[in-house]
Amino acid sequence: MHSIRLFLRLAPYVKIRWRLTGVAYLCTFLHLGSLMGQPLIFAYLIDTVLIEKKTELLPLLIFLSIGLACLSVIFSLIRAGIFRYLGITHTLDIREVLTSHIRKIPIPEIEKHGAGKFLAMLGYDTATMGDYMNHVLVELISQLFIMLLAFGVLFTMDWKLGLLALVGLPVLLWLPRIFKKQLTTHIDHVRTHNEQIGTHLLECLDGSREIRVYGLEEWERGRNQKMYAGLVKSSTKETFYRTLSYQASSLVISLVIVFVYWVGSNQVLYESLSIGMLVASVNYLHNALNPVQAINNFYAELQRSEVALQRIEAFLETPFEALVAQFGQEGDEASPYAGSDIAVDAEQVNVSYDGAHILKDISFSVKHNETVAFVGRSGSGKTTLFRTLAGFMPIESGTIKIDSRDMDNMTRAELNSRIGVVFQESYIFKGTIGENIKLGNLEATEEEVHEAARIAGLQEVLDQMPEGIDTMIDNKGFQLSGGQRQRLAIARTILKKPDILILDEPTSALDRITENEVMGELRNVMKDKTILISTHRLSTIAYADTIFVMDKGKIVDQGSHTELLERSPLYTSLVADMNREDGDEAEQHEEVPVAAGVEYE
Repeated sequence: MHSIRLFLRLAPYVKIRWRLTGVAYLCTFLHLGSLMGQPLIFAYLIDTVLIEKKTELLPLLIFLSIGLACLSVIFSLIRAGIFRYLGITHTLDIREVLTSHIRKIPIPEIEKHGAGKFLAMLGYDTATMGDYMNHVLVELISQLFIMLLAFGVLFTMDWKLGLLALVGLPVLLWLPRIFKKQLTTHIDHVRTHNEQIGTHLLECLDGSREIRVYGLEEWERGRNQKMYAGLVKSSTKETFYRTLSYQASSLVISLVIVFVYWVGSNQVLYESLSIGMLVASVNYLHNALNPVQAINNFYAELQRSEVALQRIEAFLETPFEALVAQFGQEGDEASPYAGSDIAVDAEQVNVSYDGAHILKDISFSVKHNETVAFVGRSGSGKTTLFRTLAGFMPIESGTIKIDSRDMDNMTRAELNSRIGVVFQESYIFKGTIGENIKLGNLEATEEEVHEAARIAGLQEVLDQMPEGIDTMIDNKGFQLSGGQRQRLAIARTILKKPDILILDEPTSALDRITENEVMGELRNVMKDKTILISTHRLSTIAYADTIFVMDKGKIVDQGSHTELLERSPLYTSLVADMNREDGDEAEQHEEVPVAAGVEYE
């Protein structure tokens, strides 16, 4: 069976609790054995107590029946509890494996598919795999056990009735295959629709402001209805074929039972079979054929499990980013670096993604303790370059060296130990402000966290909050302004104390005065470090030792602020734009008074 082969390939990723699993299966077989003994007791009761009038055996038979029923209940409770525990732990095991894998695949792969795909896999597919291990497989094995035991007892009681029951078995096993293609198709469609709906719903939640301000509620409702229509159609068809398969099996079982009653009744009339044995035979016939129907009913579950297992297996085959795949795992210790005057050296670097050539023959060098700025219009490739330096974008050709070490020969841990990054939009986790800052260095002391907050210009903000640095913030730092979130991200990176600091528009949400204060403190802290910055603020750019001008994915010029003003029309145009922006901002500060004690963002 394909699902079992898939599971065996994925089994190494799951910690199988063999002792608990063994106890659970033992209780399962004891529970089923207790149930299977009941028909023989009832047959003996009919033949000896009711027909032969041996009433003295009645208490014993009733006691045995009640005893078996009680044992069955006890074993059933134990197996249910253990399998429930195993189902949850196995689901969490595979979820942890997938989460770990997500942390090692290229970032663009995550951003390209969106959160919906991964949420569906981490939620639905892992739960399906856990259910497959501790419910579907258990039921299949249990039903197979019942079927074999029932057929054995049936042949022992009357071989003719056993043979008659055996004739219906191939038909019951063949029936589900008629609907296999349809079931598999619609189960896959249901899974895909759910994934797409999850992605769209996340978009609707993240885009709540735009939906309200543009009055897009009807548009949202219409788009959702189109998605739901596909889900309803596929789900309905899946249920139809599943029910059709089940009812076809029920019809075959009913026909076999009718024939057994017919043949068995004739044997009772000719006294070759007792009435009690006929009743028991029909019970065992149910026990022999109903498992086949149950297995058929599980056929849809098997197909659903196969789809989930295939998706998990395909995801686990997604290649790691180069920093992890070739030279070790994320937890590896950072190896020592040889001394070098050059902190970052890029040579003929080309980066493409999804067919788009983004960076083209990028070459530059940055010395230790140097501050360099990258400027250019939107879409010139600055952010992609910084993402490449952080190891997030795959290099198509060329080389990047960090302190004379080729990035292709570095692990993620080694790169992380050297580089700190402040993104345009850094993620803020639910927790306290202090806990979010401390993510930069989990071993930092409370004093170091407070100092990082002060350097990043957060102290005034913290003074206004009820619990200061211990103030709880919700999803994505909802209570904080854009500028406050940027300063928190800067504080987090300051606490990390990297040798090389990459700042991608780190102060875009700050006013000019606050930016100057933050950048001044940052330069003091990083005075013996290397800084690579991209910003639209002229005051920050002019401070840089070297400025690299980018256009359409290329570095088209480099030099100091004064040199570039003399020879670069593009840089001169960019500076003019920056001057206008700074002038507009200064006018806004003059025209809009700021209330005392309230910080302007």
